[in-house]
Amino acid sequence: MEEQRIFARSDRDEHDHDPATVHVLGHWEGRPAGAVRLYPLDGRGLWKGDRLAVLPALRQQRLGELLVRFAVRSAGARGGNRMIAYIQLSNVRFFEHLGWRRVGDPVAYVGLPHQQMDVELGP
Repeated sequence: MEEQRIFARSDRDEHDHDPATVHVLGHWEGRPAGAVRLYPLDGRGLWKGDRLAVLPALRQQRLGELLVRFAVRSAGARGGNRMIAYIQLSNVRFFEHLGWRRVGDPVAYVGLPHQQMDVELGP
């Protein structure tokens, strides 16, 4: 949150306390090094992934890829059929590499340009 400087005080919201939200903490060599969260948006299988974060020193070590893939599998295992996310423009190619696709044009999201993307979820 401090690196991105998107939120003034805190990035906590109503999803943090929702029991349907899945909080994932990624470890590297036994230490916390990344995180992502996911939650259902409706009762028809639409999920959202957000708050992907990886320590700068580990961004080239595939931890982000592992976290995204885990989130996609987890949403699918919980009955999801599609996941969306709003991706900072500098990370769009990374998500495309993981099988995500662009939806529409970039939009302002939390005050910065983001690309909505989605991915189909399997069982």
